[in-house]
Amino acid sequence: MYMYDQAHVLVKAIRESEEYKLLKAQKEKLEQDETLKKMFTDYRTKQFEIQRVQLVGETVPDDKMQAFRQLHEVVVANPVLKEFLEAEYRFSTVMSDIQKILVDGLDLMID
Repeated sequence: MYMYDQAHVLVKAIRESEEYKLLKAQKEKLEQDETLKKMFTDYRTKQFEIQRVQLVGETVPDDKMQAFRQLHEVVVANPVLKEFLEAEYRFSTVMSDIQKILVDGLDLMID
């Protein structure tokens, strides 16, 4: 039971981090504008589609990549969306660091 208690302590620490607070604030700001929310959802859907194709070793058609690049330019030109993506990136870096600490500390990976 102790490790579950510690997991809850970790969640509390994450919720108190600047990265979490910033991401939460940016998410709330994004959700206030239905048009931006829809644009972001479309952007994320297209991003996942491209990643899915790449993960199975296929090549993304040039027209789809070009369309995604254009959508990306539109998304990052919007301050609310850009700030959300930046906050999301900062938070995901923290979560990746925590995951690395856990994996390294458990020493279960095969070299």
